[in-house]
Amino acid sequence: MDKIRVVIADDEEAYREVLKKTLSNLMPDCELLAVCKDGEEALNVCLEDPPDVLLTDINMPKLTGIELVQKLLTKEKHVIPVILTVQEDDDTVYDAFRAGARGYLLKTSSPKDVVDAIRLAHQGEAKVTPKIAAKMIEYFSNKPQREEEVDDTWLYVLSDRELEVLKLVAQGLRNKEIAQKLNIAEKTVKNHVSNILKALQANSRTELTIMAMKAKLVSEQ
Repeated sequence: MDKIRVVIADDEEAYREVLKKTLSNLMPDCELLAVCKDGEEALNVCLEDPPDVLLTDINMPKLTGIELVQKLLTKEKHVIPVILTVQEDDDTVYDAFRAGARGYLLKTSSPKDVVDAIRLAHQGEAKVTPKIAAKMIEYFSNKPQREEEVDDTWLYVLSDRELEVLKLVAQGLRNKEIAQKLNIAEKTVKNHVSNILKALQANSRTELTIMAMKAKLVSEQ
C-alpha cells in the first residue's frame, strides 16, 4: 500500500501531539514526514522533501499558513495544502482558497474528518467544513449583480467528457462515484479533474463548483 506523505504545521505543541496521535492511530496509510512549529520551518521542510499533503494551521510565527501556502505553491505545485484552524472569518477563508488551499477544516472537526480530509486531498478531492462551504456559497450569492456577470467562454476549453465530470463534481460526487456513474476508471476521473483544475486555473473542487453554478451548469442549492 502506497503511503500518503504528510507534513504538519502548527505552533501549538499540544495540538501537534494530538495530530500525531490521530494519524498514528487512524491512518496506517500515512507517512508523517515532519511536524513543524512555524510556517518557515514547514516551508523549508516541504521544499527539501515535498510531501503529498500539507496540513497547516493559519496563525503561526514567521510565516502564516496562508503565506506558507502561497510561497510553497510557487515552487512546488504538486503539494496539496489543507487548512486546519480555529479561524472562520470570511476574509481568512477566502484568502486561504485564493492562496491555493484544497480543503478547510476547523479544529472542532473530528479526528476522522481530519483523516478523511488528507485522504480526499491526496485523491484530488476536497473536504470542507459545512460552515465554511456555506460561507463560500453565500459570498458568491451576495455579490453585486455586475460582479455576477460571468464570462462563460471557459466552457469551450473543456471537452464533452470533462464537462460531464465537472457537472458531477459540482453536484458533490466523489471520484469513485463519478467513475461508477460514467462507467470509467477512478484514475481516469482523477486525471480529468486534474486537467479541469489546470485548464480553468482553479485551486479546488469548491471553486469548480462555484464556477459551474455561476455558469448555470448546475443549480444553486
